Amino acid sequence: MVTEEQDDTRKWVGVRISKAMMHQVEDIIAAHPEYAWSTPNDFIRDATRRYMEYVHQQDALKGAAVREMPARVEGVLEETLGEGYAKEFETILEQRTNGIDASNEPERYMEAVNGALSEIFGPTIAKLVTQRMARGNGGALAGGVVK
Repeated sequence: MVTEEQDDTRKWVGVRISKAMMHQVEDIIAAHPEYAWSTPNDFIRDATRRYMEYVHQQDALKGAAVREMPARVEGVLEETLGEGYAKEFETILEQRTNGIDASNEPERYMEAVNGALSEIFGPTIAKLVTQRMARGNGGALAGGVVK
């Protein structure tokens, strides 16, 4: 007999998918015995597990991008507008990030970077540059926007 406490640790979710998608899943299962999926449920569990791994990897990459962001922004500013803007950004960012650990509080840190850029360029450009830098592809866009 399952006690109430044991039942709280189990979570089952039913997922509905279209018939067309179910046929595709069945075709994939049949075409790839090397994965050892014996049922559509096995396939869905495996797909969910793999996607969760992907999301965790993306979170780790985003964290790395956040930690590297100030140096990247400074580099873009120095390259496109000169050392003065880079120094101004660095000074403002130091004030805004005092006590914020980028690794543990990436959202708060990004808000500080965005705030520092807003003081220099205004909120619209700051938001655009911050979002692109956090994704790791800000160099090209930031250079084009800031020029």
